[in-house]
Amino acid sequence: MKRHARTPPPPDWRRLRDSLDHWPDAALLLDPEGRVAVANLAAQGQWQGGGAPLQGQPADSLLSGLRRRGDGAPLLPRAALRGGPRATCGEGEDAQGRGWLLRCLPLVDEGQGLHGWLVVLVDVTLLWLAEAQRDHALRFLSHDARQSATTILAMLDLARQRPEADQTDGRLLQGIEREAQAGLDRSDRFVRLARTQARPLQTELLDLAALLRMVVDAAWSTADRQRVRILLRPLPDDAPCVADRGMLTRALGAMLDHALGRSPPGSVLSCAVTTDGGQWRVALREPAAGPPVQQALQLARTVAQRHGGSLDIEHAADAGCTVTLVLPRPTAAELAAPFTES
Repeated sequence: MKRHARTPPPPDWRRLRDSLDHWPDAALLLDPEGRVAVANLAAQGQWQGGGAPLQGQPADSLLSGLRRRGDGAPLLPRAALRGGPRATCGEGEDAQGRGWLLRCLPLVDEGQGLHGWLVVLVDVTLLWLAEAQRDHALRFLSHDARQSATTILAMLDLARQRPEADQTDGRLLQGIEREAQAGLDRSDRFVRLARTQARPLQTELLDLAALLRMVVDAAWSTADRQRVRILLRPLPDDAPCVADRGMLTRALGAMLDHALGRSPPGSVLSCAVTTDGGQWRVALREPAAGPPVQQALQLARTVAQRHGGSLDIEHAADAGCTVTLVLPRPTAAELAAPFTES
């Protein structure tokens, strides 16, 4: 006797509703036609202010007041529920300016038969506000605060050119310049760190050894001026790494700048790339006696953590300091995969 494949039963809406009622965010279960079958308590509290029942309403009409950021298109267009079982997501705002994150996921069986949709709506207004405040702070630090420090430095140059300036004035001006420059450096460091934390990764396959060589070459003039020799240890012929090139370049540059600033004239600063199992280790060894400045290395630590690695510091009073950027080596699957934002 020929057997026919049994069609899986439709979802148990009541059981699903009982589960969704515990969710803090508004959630809707839609039938295959995109009509509301179940609304959890959060959704009922949000949409039933006018008294109209939610059950049976087309979801695209119910959410028609939510528009995407930028182009103003519907956050859940009708075509999203008519074009097959594909997930839809996006951010938008309502007429009151509140921010919303929408996720629309298809409910399918093993044979990819569509039984309905799950729509979840998360209020991200406070997150948008925090992002706006962060951007405002970054603009202030990168422009207003920087401009003040730059103006102070320019005025100091003018003051030094006065014929009546004496030795005491010179020492005072040097102290003012030193503090203004330190404030400018701290502001720049904070802005770079904040942008590194917020920026999505743009990964690509790169050669870690070649990248370190490039960073060392860029620091040559600074090292020469400070009479510090940078010794580049023998590098691997190929050190493949999946990483954000811009972020990694800034991290290695920050590590090298910090080491150069602590190395006395006539000293040697060594750099190396080695492998340890499934990790790459980019090590900078400096002869400085004191411990490193943690704040100056925070950018490198953030970059390492965002790439699934770490920043290791070894310090001994009589053996100098070694700062090591640890990054995972890519797997065969990662080497073959395309790279996008993450």
